[in-house]
Amino acid sequence: MWFAAGMPVFPDDVPELRDGAVTLRAHRESDLPRIVEFARDPRTRAGVPLPSPYGMEQAREFLDKVRATWESGTREGAWAIEVDGRWAGSINLHPRADGTTEIGFGVHPDVRGRGVTTAAARLLVTHAFDDLGMRTVVWRAAQGNWASRRVAWALGFTLDGTWPATHHGPDGGVTGTWFGHLHAGDPRSPQLPWWEPTVLEGDGIRLRPWTEADAPDEPLDEGLSRFMLGSAPSAEGFDDWLRARRERMAGGEAIVWCVADARTDRPLGGIQLFRMNLPMLRGSAMLAYWLQQSARGRGHAAAALELLVSHAFSSPSDGGLGLRRIGANADVENLASQRVLRAGGFRAIGTVSGLPAYDDGSVSDEVEFELLSTDDRDSQRARALPVPTLRTARLVLRAWSEQDAPATEPEPDSQAAAAMGVEPRPPAAGYRSWLLRERSDELAGTGVEWCIVDAGTERPLGSIGVRGLGTPLRSGTVGYWLYDEGRGRGLAAEALKAVVDHALSPGGLDLLRLDAATVDGNHASMLTLATAGFRQYGNDHGSFVAHDGTITDTAYFELLAVEHARQPGDPA
Repeated sequence: MWFAAGMPVFPDDVPELRDGAVTLRAHRESDLPRIVEFARDPRTRAGVPLPSPYGMEQAREFLDKVRATWESGTREGAWAIEVDGRWAGSINLHPRADGTTEIGFGVHPDVRGRGVTTAAARLLVTHAFDDLGMRTVVWRAAQGNWASRRVAWALGFTLDGTWPATHHGPDGGVTGTWFGHLHAGDPRSPQLPWWEPTVLEGDGIRLRPWTEADAPDEPLDEGLSRFMLGSAPSAEGFDDWLRARRERMAGGEAIVWCVADARTDRPLGGIQLFRMNLPMLRGSAMLAYWLQQSARGRGHAAAALELLVSHAFSSPSDGGLGLRRIGANADVENLASQRVLRAGGFRAIGTVSGLPAYDDGSVSDEVEFELLSTDDRDSQRARALPVPTLRTARLVLRAWSEQDAPATEPEPDSQAAAAMGVEPRPPAAGYRSWLLRERSDELAGTGVEWCIVDAGTERPLGSIGVRGLGTPLRSGTVGYWLYDEGRGRGLAAEALKAVVDHALSPGGLDLLRLDAATVDGNHASMLTLATAGFRQYGNDHGSFVAHDGTITDTAYFELLAVEHARQPGDPA
């Protein structure tokens, strides 16, 4: 107890606190002119509710309240912050409950950015715990008062949340209030990083922090609205979006970059690392990115990914983040995003069913990807394979499309079931899922699938593809099937010849070998393969189980590029 016997006297009984650079002392009459300057500053008024206008009269009223508080006998009042012999700000404790006090502070504009507030707050927090015996110090600030929040962060305060619509600004607007706490036994240092985006530049783009001037100049299209689930901003909601992203960075949860044109600095999209604040996930992050519609198809997403991955995996001593793992999720329908991830060296590790759920009530599936700092990225990079259109006398071979969905469910096909063991034809109800599965091999660079179409009617007749691609062996496996109306006309052989020519030519897939398998006894398929130049090289006995449970042998065929080149009439 520092008060003399009887009632405390102001200013004599206000404890003075020092750290060598900052002094906390009682307020004086000579402080009033600088208090007026402080109170008239627009930044001050945005964060602190003050009378308007504010002059010497209001400053004296403030000093009288400070005096009255101290002379009431409390040990929790307001101190003047003194730096270089003059008033630099005010800081106070306000009782909230037994053992709990609230800290508040504000400094003159000419000392901001010099660490004065943090030093003063550290002095007072230490005094509250060590001298006053407080168990908890609480803090609050207007949502958007980043200077106050950074002081609380530097002292180790935990942010507990936001009270919506509780702070009235000087312009009549209402915003939220941040609130947090610090217990006596807590470390008095930051508990999580306050992330700041490092500027990264290369390949025509710049990754930089978002600014208030970066509101998008294009409307959200259907893809951004659906797939990004609020991660991409709209022009009308940009201010709230930007504040929320800055809050996530201040809370150690995310780092959010604007993807900008390196020449014009025009925002093209965004890229972020997130889920970085959980101790069990330390050293890892999730990735998300998006581009405005006008910026797509120009390699910007791939370029942003390269810059970000290099920065994320670089050592902190070299200015990087030192991460060991980056994960990413992409809706199975978001083929463009999957293409970027695979080309960037990320590998698919599974599919989550029934997520995400969208606002329109629909539910999709997500492909999960990951990339480790120890991975050989170049060997993992997968370039999506194009599906070129191939033409024959009677057929067009092209990529399957949404328009190729069957109008009704296919009738049972005993011939296909006996020959293949599975139902290869796409279902009517689940056609979109079937189509996405077909495209997944193309995205991964492991397969190409063509729809066999009647050149005259454009009606789908079946399918043919090459799978097992993307290995150093430069080999692939051919498979095909026809709807009932396409059988018995030599169409499979015609389609196969076109695919073989493409697969074994340097201008096509440039493979060295093709192989195929069929049920031993499926003479139509065996003849089709033989006609295309394949030769049988072996059998597996009892290796195929037909749809009806019958066990038969499997016949294996192959065709080498050098053999194909020697066949008369075939192009080299």
